Amino acid sequence: LNFLFCFSMYISKRALRKHFDPRRSPHETYLLCELQWRGSAKLWQHWVRNDDFNNCHAEQYFLEEIFEPRSYNICDMTWYLSWSPCGQCCDVIQDFLEEQPNVNITVCVARLYYTDCPGNRMGLRELDSLQGVNYLASVSPDYDYCWETFIQPGVNYDFSPRKFRSAIESNRLRLEDILQVSTL
Repeated sequence: LNFLFCFSMYISKRALRKHFDPRRSPHETYLLCELQWRGSAKLWQHWVRNDDFNNCHAEQYFLEEIFEPRSYNICDMTWYLSWSPCGQCCDVIQDFLEEQPNVNITVCVARLYYTDCPGNRMGLRELDSLQGVNYLASVSPDYDYCWETFIQPGVNYDFSPRKFRSAIESNRLRLEDILQVSTL
């Protein structure tokens, strides 16, 4: 298979601006990842995107092809996703975490993926209930951090997430509603 996923630890400022703007609906999903093995000072950063041609989602590709498990230590992973995981990717993440109990994942999303679909809502609720997953409604507090971390140093950019605040709040409230259904 010819995957077009990983290019470097840096993505273009255009891709970050386009794909993480919660007011837009681009077709691709971008996954920016930071992970650190406890006991190591090194912070590992990578990014992937989905490949519609090969019908492989970014979350699944990362977990199956990029991540290298180490059973002897705890791994703390943070994902910044341009779309929330679909129901199938929530299942993949759940299966992964059951196989890798030493991994903790914090998932931050820019927008919610087709929440009208019952399978996607159920997947998000199940993902939220898992031990080892911290699920956040948006990357709003982390936009500047993503720009500073995943854009090559020295690249100038004019970026302000203030324009996104209403879309971020809408996504946060929608996700809160989806997740509260599981507690009834």
